[in-house]
Amino acid sequence: MFITARSQNIDTLVDVGKYKLHFNVLQGKGVPILFEAGAGNDGSVWDKLLKPLHDSLGTTLITYDRQGFGKSEIDTADINIITEIKGLEIALRKLGFVDKYFLVAHSLGGNYAMTFSYRNSGKVVGGVFIDIVSPCFMTKDKALEVKRIFHDSLEVIKKESLGFYYIVKNYEYTSNVMREAALSLKIPLTIICADKPPFQGADSLRWKQCMKIFATGFNNRKYLLAKNSGHYIFYDNPKLVIDEIIKRYNE
Repeated sequence: MFITARSQNIDTLVDVGKYKLHFNVLQGKGVPILFEAGAGNDGSVWDKLLKPLHDSLGTTLITYDRQGFGKSEIDTADINIITEIKGLEIALRKLGFVDKYFLVAHSLGGNYAMTFSYRNSGKVVGGVFIDIVSPCFMTKDKALEVKRIFHDSLEVIKKESLGFYYIVKNYEYTSNVMREAALSLKIPLTIICADKPPFQGADSLRWKQCMKIFATGFNNRKYLLAKNSGHYIFYDNPKLVIDEIIKRYNE
């Protein structure tokens, strides 16, 4: 574990049983913000947001690498979205975060955030979801179609990134769990949608429509379209994302 007194930064590997998860914690006061990265990314994807958020909110910010990404290990014998969330829960308890959480998620990280919220009902006080994979878009058939895109490259992917390999292998199951978890999602949310989604043609329009459907019909949800921004909205328009996290967190 590495701790600096000035920044109160904790950079550590947490043993959750059969593997270790890498965490970076910027300590503060109040409800901690837990970040969930998208597919293929580790916790460092959030780095440029952390200082301005910490300066403004003064709360604890938690980023981590999911199994097989960054500095985290992987349990190839038993890896799926449920076992991954269980490992996250164990790690958070070991780090002393057992009460309340505010979630920030991107892309596939939305699946993990929704599942975490479902499993920790009453503990998640709100969140900001950034161009997430929505239940309306990622139907059972669409999940199978996405999986087939990577079918011929699976052995190459396995050699290059075990984490991404198991994301592909488990994609249908991950999507099924997400759709079930979404049905019980009651937390206050801001959903920020990219003007330029990660899909092309008709799928691009459907991605945006489904994101809006996910956000509407709920008094505690807000929809924002990030104009001229791609899938990584927090790279293209970091101010929009930072301001919205601060606003939603303070609410």
